[in-house]
Formats: sequence, structure tokens, C-alpha cells
Amino acid sequence: MKKTIVYIFILSVLCVSMAGAQQVLRGRVLDIDTGSPVARATVTVKGTAQTSLSDADGRFSVPVSARDTVVFHGVRYDTLYLYAPFGREDIVVRLTPQRTALQEVVVSTGYQTLPKERATGSFVQLDNDLLNRSVSTNITDRLRDIVPGLSFNTYGNSALSIRGQSTIFGNAEPLIVIDNFPYEGELVDINPNDVESITVLKDAAAASIWGSRAGNGVIVITTRKGRAGSPLNIGFNAGTTVVNKPDLYVRQTLPASDYIDIERRLFEEGYYDAAKNSGYRPLSPVVELLYGGQADPGRIPEIDREIERMKTYDVRKDADRYLYRKGVFQQYALTVNGDVKNNNYYASVGYDNNRESLIGNGYDRVTVNLKNTFRPFGERLQVTTGVYFSNNNEIRNNPGMTGLSMSGSSSVIPYLRLADDNGRPLSTVRDYSREFIAGAMDEGLLDWNYFPLQEIQAADNRLVRNNLRMDASLRYLIADGLALSASYQHTEVGSERNNHRSRDTYYARDLINRFTQVDGGEIKRPVPLGGILDVSVLRSLGRTFRSQLDFSRQFGQKGEVSAIAGFETRFSRTDSKDFRYYGYEAEYARNAYVDYVTDDFPLYHDSQRRSSIPNNDDMDRFTDVFRSYYVNASYSYDRKYILSASARLDQSNLFGVRANQKGVPLWSAGLAWNISREGFYGSDILPYLKLRGSYGYNGNVNKSVTAFTTAAVSGYNMYQLPYATIINPPNPELRWERVQIINLGLDFSAMDNRVSGTLEIYSKRGLDLIGDSPLPPSSGIVLFTGNTADTKIRGLDANLSTRNTTGPLKWNTDLLATVVKERVTGYEKEAPATGGLGYIQSPYALPLPGRPLYALYSYSWAGLDPENGDPMGYIGEETSTDYTGIFADTDLDNMVYSGPLRPTFFGSVRNSFSYGNLTASFNITYRSGYYFRAPGIAYSNDYGLSSNSAAYAERWQSPGDETRTHVPSVPAQPDGNRDMFYIYSTALINRGDNIRLQDFRIDYRFGGLMGNKWFRNMNVYLYGNNIVLLWKSNDLGIDPDNSYADLPFTFSAGLKLDF
Repeated sequence: MKKTIVYIFILSVLCVSMAGAQQVLRGRVLDIDTGSPVARATVTVKGTAQTSLSDADGRFSVPVSARDTVVFHGVRYDTLYLYAPFGREDIVVRLTPQRTALQEVVVSTGYQTLPKERATGSFVQLDNDLLNRSVSTNITDRLRDIVPGLSFNTYGNSALSIRGQSTIFGNAEPLIVIDNFPYEGELVDINPNDVESITVLKDAAAASIWGSRAGNGVIVITTRKGRAGSPLNIGFNAGTTVVNKPDLYVRQTLPASDYIDIERRLFEEGYYDAAKNSGYRPLSPVVELLYGGQADPGRIPEIDREIERMKTYDVRKDADRYLYRKGVFQQYALTVNGDVKNNNYYASVGYDNNRESLIGNGYDRVTVNLKNTFRPFGERLQVTTGVYFSNNNEIRNNPGMTGLSMSGSSSVIPYLRLADDNGRPLSTVRDYSREFIAGAMDEGLLDWNYFPLQEIQAADNRLVRNNLRMDASLRYLIADGLALSASYQHTEVGSERNNHRSRDTYYARDLINRFTQVDGGEIKRPVPLGGILDVSVLRSLGRTFRSQLDFSRQFGQKGEVSAIAGFETRFSRTDSKDFRYYGYEAEYARNAYVDYVTDDFPLYHDSQRRSSIPNNDDMDRFTDVFRSYYVNASYSYDRKYILSASARLDQSNLFGVRANQKGVPLWSAGLAWNISREGFYGSDILPYLKLRGSYGYNGNVNKSVTAFTTAAVSGYNMYQLPYATIINPPNPELRWERVQIINLGLDFSAMDNRVSGTLEIYSKRGLDLIGDSPLPPSSGIVLFTGNTADTKIRGLDANLSTRNTTGPLKWNTDLLATVVKERVTGYEKEAPATGGLGYIQSPYALPLPGRPLYALYSYSWAGLDPENGDPMGYIGEETSTDYTGIFADTDLDNMVYSGPLRPTFFGSVRNSFSYGNLTASFNITYRSGYYFRAPGIAYSNDYGLSSNSAAYAERWQSPGDETRTHVPSVPAQPDGNRDMFYIYSTALINRGDNIRLQDFRIDYRFGGLMGNKWFRNMNVYLYGNNIVLLWKSNDLGIDPDNSYADLPFTFSAGLKLDF
């Protein structure tokens, strides 16, 4: 009994002692991104006085008890809360840097790197985390909605614009710089996983160092490299994106029943008789049935039943099933980097495989990136080499819905069927009537039927593109603060598109049949049997050499000078060849001879017409040579006053002789004042305040014009002598386009950096832009193309970041806003003779002084005539339905300027949340201040069938309808002018303002205690894009940025491992 009591007593003591037992927790605190130690991190046992600081190596020790919570906090790091790992004495804890902390950001211009704190220009620096927030195999997609002033255009000649467009006919795309060299290849060749950061240069002080190529702004891409002193790091990324099928029902089209009713009406009026009498022109299935009933009245009940069945069909249902699928994009990347004995290295291999939403289309890419930096004598000498290679393969075999339209019509017959009930492909009407096809096949011609689904299987349209970049640089430190560097880059891009249309394709069978001649049962085929192979080959070669002197010196305790000066030469040559093989047999790689000379082959379907056999052979070569001299310097005093200046002189074979000889440089000057460092400044509201301004000139090169006489050879005149037409006379004064830029900026932070931001206003004037100007008729030349146009842009960029909550749950907000107003200020070419008519109906941008380049003009709308539903306009002050008179009366003064086609106010609001290792964010975007023209119905020729618009049901049908609709009545006789007036009137103009939930992202980071001997970090993410259009200003159900189809929702999932 005593023993039992003793045992119970001992056990109780042990239990009590264990409940309150303590141990010393030891470990290291590391940066989760770099793996470097975090010194002076605070380690606190929550609810106790136990506290420790990590040393220079990140090591710490603190006594803990079971169930204690340990709090880790470092300056400019997110706080981490962990349960005490009782029983473990040595752990590794990894802290995440605060992404919104006010820290020294280093920006790159492509020629030098400098702290943003010392910059006078307009820079936007995007780090790796922000770039990798979105998921895409194309690096440009990752810039969407995260850069103030950067717009993605749905209208115009440039996909991207930085602060508007300062050119009219020139290249409007920003200059792309990758690892300090201009890049002219396809951005889709760049693996986003290799990108470390991106800097966007927006004003003269930031971008003028790039001279005559910086007028549209500059995007500087810096790829990843090994870090000096870094241990071996191995990373692996894997992600999959699923893309929804496009919603084919978004655009409301004419129902099959209404479509067929119109076809019946047109048939009864004899509308199709001309096509029927031609003997070959295509007729829709319903019209062919109606003619069948006309020829054999006994079949009419059967035909009526068949037509009633057709009214229940919907081609979109078959298209959704047989033409489209869910897209699947896969992305993988493996990286290795580190430093060994003064040699830091980086290597990566990437693979992307995109199975696109159109069945039969796809894309894959393999990339290899190797970088090495060798320091044989420490920092005195640095040698850097790099090799980048990408192989891209693209397949385009499915044209989608566009491949279903009948010849002569832009719309798709809504009751078509692509396959029968058993899934067997069906033929659809294309270029010829079924009766004509049957007769041709009876004479021995190839099957002339068009089977859309078989076309996808038979097509073989492939593009292979290889991109190779090799660069080397040497940097020698001559003395403290003085370094000399030399850089060289060699680029080669080769692409080849092979579009093989085998004999089974409709294209080959149609071309063979079209030129077939049948004479007394003998068949002659000028276009030989077999396939048709179109080959397009492009080869591009580039070489760039740069020599540069870098100087940096501190004078006294407060003065600091930084300067660069250099020389650069650049050569590029592009060769392209196009040729065609007839009678091609892929198995034997052989083709047949074709007579291209004869130009009067009779066509089988219309023997009165003559034609030559199509010949695609072509050959071009373009050579560009640049030579440049540049200098850039900045002076900083006490980090309060910063002065910068730069100049660049460009010479090129693209410019005229005199322009090269004049040597007028493009230059900039900037000034910054850090007010918060002044002794008199002591604001608690805005503890950090910096003013900056810049002024200068950037340039832009237009390769569409030359300083030499250009002419077009036109064959032989009436005297059988060769002649040519001069396109442009010689222009020794031809020079680069100039863009004058004024930029004023304000940088600020408040509330212990919980609120920070940037506000910039700017003015851009495009000078000496390439434009057209009239010449005296006596010169023999109507127009002269040269430096004759001007534009002006004014705008505002704003960026506001807030840390709304701190502690375990963090909530940050980033607001971006851009205002941009563009207008043409000078254009010498006179308005077209048609006056307003030319501006309203032109599909191209026509410069008009005082208006934006991309503007929307319309006819003034007076409503519908209450008696017959005709659209009404104005002649003078009177309403009228004399459309010819309205066109003649509409000039530049009385046409309606509806507004710009591009947004003038746009931006985004991104909210980010984090709790422990879990982070989430979503982005809301907005676009405003622009207009679009909604699709309208046209009754010309076929009473609205070609428009295939559901607006037909909203048409005016009886007096009083003019109060509820603007859709005109069906006219008694087709009138093209009537349709043209309605389509281009203000009745169809709508504001494009919209707000959308663009994307969301959720991450969970398995770091800290999860870091073990196998991996340092693991991150799992979910990402959704194109979520939902929250609001739009129009009530038509139309997405103003995607009027014909909504962008499909995409969902991505992936992981990132750091070993």
C-alpha cells in the first residue's frame, strides 16, 4: 500500500513538473526570399516578459513552455506567430519582407541602375512578387492594371500605350529593353519565370537616354541572375490554367425562326433568282428546299416539315460542341542559382504547353536561360556572359465560327448543323450551290463539298520560331568610383510557317476544281492534283556593341555625383521569303510545276472569267544601322537637392543626310527637392515629401518612310513602255519624330508609412511627326510624307498605397488612377472631299486638328419617322430622310463628335490581405471617358440577314414604335444609304464606362517551421481572371471592351518550391 502511495505521489509530481516545464528554444531567423540572416529580429513569448534579439547571423534563444505562442518580428518584415515547438531545440524561422514598406527601390534605365530616391524622372518599378501575382505565359499580360499610365488598347495600331500615343503613323509601341539591350523580337518568346523585375520609364528624364526610340516610353525588363555570396538554390514552378469556352450566346443574334421567315419573304420576292440562274452561286439550305418545292409541288408538305425542324436548330450549339473546348495551359520552370568562388550563376529551363479553346489550335514553348558572372580579382574585374534560347511551336488549324460563313455573307446561317445525330460531319454551304457541285462531280471533278469539321482534321498550319540571344560584358574598376565597361549582344531570330493544305482540304480541292478544264470528257488540271504548301521564312540578325564609362564620387559629407558616358552601334537585318508549292506530297517532299505566266485560264464555275494561278512568291530585306553617343549625369546634395541631365545623339540610315549631319541631340533635365529633409520641415502629417520635375525631348522612328525617292512599278503603259509612280520624293531633311515632355511629380508618405503614394502631372507634345501634306499639282506629286504633323497630350498619374490594418491580419490597398487627354494639333493634309462623310465612315484613324487621333464621329440623329419608321437626320436645321442630301450636307463643322475611342480615365483598386502564411488579393478595374458604336442592323440586299442581329425583333413596325425603339423599319426596297446613315448615326453611340472584378489570388506559404532539409519554402496558389463585369454604362448587354464575345473566365492553380 505504501509503495502504491509513493508511486502515485511521484507520478503526480512528474505530471505537475511537466505541465510547467520549460526548455530553451534556439534557432535562426532568415529572409524567406533570399535565405539571408535577419539581424536584430525580436523574438517574444506572447504574454510573458521573455524576449530575445537575433544576432548578426540570425541566431536566437529564448525559454519557452508547452503551448506558448512565440512572436517573431523584424524591421520591415511581417510579424510571424508560431506555437512553441516543444521538444525541438533548434528551428529555422523565415520572415516575409513587408511589400509596402518604404524602402530603397533600385530602378534600371537599361544603361544604369540608381536608387529611386535619387531619381528626378518618372519610374514605375515592379518587383518579382507583383509580376508573379497574375498567371500568364506572356510577360506583357502580367503588366495589366498594375502600372499607372500604361493602357492595353482595343482600338488602334498599338497594343500597349504609355501615357497616350504621341505619333500618328509611326510605331506606337513602347521600346522594350531586356537586360540592357533593345529587344525587337516577340515578347511571347520570353519566359516570365526568368524575369526579376520590370521598370517602366515614362518621362524625358527617365527615358531620354534611349534617344530616338523612347518617344512611346520604355519598358525595361531585368531577368534573374545569381547573387554574390548566395548558396545553392533550386527552384521549381508548376502551374495549370483552365480557360472556359467562349460564351457564344453573349451576342444576341437573329433566331433561326426569324431568319427563315425573312428567307421565305425574299424567296417570294424573287431575291434569290439571280443566284439561282447563275448556275453556281450558293444558296442557303432553306432556299434550296424552297426551290425544290417550286420545281416539285408534291414535295411541299415534306419540305415545310423539314423547314420547321430547321427552325429548332442553333449552329452555336454544334459549334460549342465540335469547335470549342476548355483550354488548358500548363507552365513549368526549373531554376538553379548560387555563387561558387567569385562566380555567381543562374540557369533555368522552362516548358509551356497551351491547349487552346479552339480544337486543333495550340502552342508550346521551351526556354533555356544561362547567366554567369565571374569576378577573378574580386570587384576589380567583372565578366558577365549570358545565353537565352527559346523554341516556339504554334498550330492554327481551326478558324472558329468565321469558317462557317457562306460566300458573300459575313454572318453565319443560324440553323446550320455541323454533324448529324451520330456525330458524323455534315457539309455546309460555302461557295457553290449543291446542284452545281453535284454536276461538277458528275463530270469528274473532285468533291466540292465543304465539311467544317473535316477541315480541322485535314489542316496543318504550323509556325516554328527560334530566338537566340547571346551577350557578354566586361566591367573594369579603374579606380574607386570610376569604371569602364564594354558590352556586346548577338541576336538571331528564325521563324518558318508551313501551311500545308493537303488534297483533303477544301482550299486545295476548290483551287484545283476552279481551274479545271473539261473538254469532250478530257480533264485538264492547270492546278495539279495534290496539296498546296505555303511557306513563309523570316530570318533576323542583330548585333549591338556598347562602350561606357561610369563615374560615381562623393564630395565631402553631402555632395554626390553619378555620371555615365558612352558610345553604341547597332546593326539589324531582316530577310523574309514567301513561296508556294502546288501538287505537294508531304510523304515524298515533292511538288509539281505550275504555269504562273498564263493569265487567262478560264474558271470552271464561270467560263467568262479569266485568271492566273495564285502565286505567293515574295522576297524582302530590311537593314537598319544606328550609331549613338550618350551622356547622363546627376548631382545630389545632402540627399535634399538632386539635379540630373542627359543627352543622346542618334544617327541612322533611316534618317536623311542633313538630319544626320546636323547632329541635334535629344536631351532632358530634371530637378528633385526632398522637402522632408529640410530643417524647417517638421510635418507629422506628411513626414516624407519630395517634389520633382523634368523637361526634355524623346524621339520615335518611323520605318515606313525613307529619305530616298520611293516609287511603285506599275507595269507597262499604253505605249508598251515600263513606268512607275513616285510615292514620295527625296527628303534629306527626314529626321526622327520628337516628343517634348514636361513632368511634375510629388512623392509622399504619412502615418508611419501606412499611407504613401505618387502624384504626377505631365504634358507631351509630339513634334515633327510623320504626316501627309499637299504639294502643288505642277510637281507631279499629290502628297508629300514627311515631318509635318503635331500632337499634344496632357494627363495625370496617381498611385496611392495604404496599410489599413496591422497585426496578425493585415489589409493593404493599392489605388491606381490615370487621366489622359489626347488631340492632334497640326496636320497639313486637307480634309477629304467628302468632308464629314470621310471621317464618319472611315475604318482608319484620320487626323483632325483639335480632336483625338482615335475619335468617334457620327451623323446627327433625329429619330424615326412616325409614319414609316425611316431613320431621320438633318439637312441644315430641317429633319430629312434624303440620305444623299444628308451626306452632302455633313461637313467637318456639323458632323457630331461623339468622343474618344480610347479611355481617358482608367485605373484599378487592389486589396491584399494576409494572415500568417495565408495571403489573398483581388483587383477591381475601371475604364471611363470613352465611347463605342454598337452593332446595327442593315437591310441592304438581304433585309438584315447579313447583320444577323437580334435587333430585327426590336424594329419599328407600326406608328408609335418610334417612342420605344431606334431600330428602323424594314424598307419596301433595300436602300444602302438608309442603312449607312443609321449605322453611323448617334443612335448607336454608347458610353464605354465600366467597372469589373478583374482577378483574385490566394496563396498559402509553407515556410518557417515547414522549412526542412528537403525544401526551404513551398507556396501553393489559386488564381482567377476575367471574373465578372460589375457595372457598365450601357444597357445593351454589351461589354464595351469586347463587344462580340466576353473574355472567358480562367482559373489557375500551381505551386512553387524552393529547395
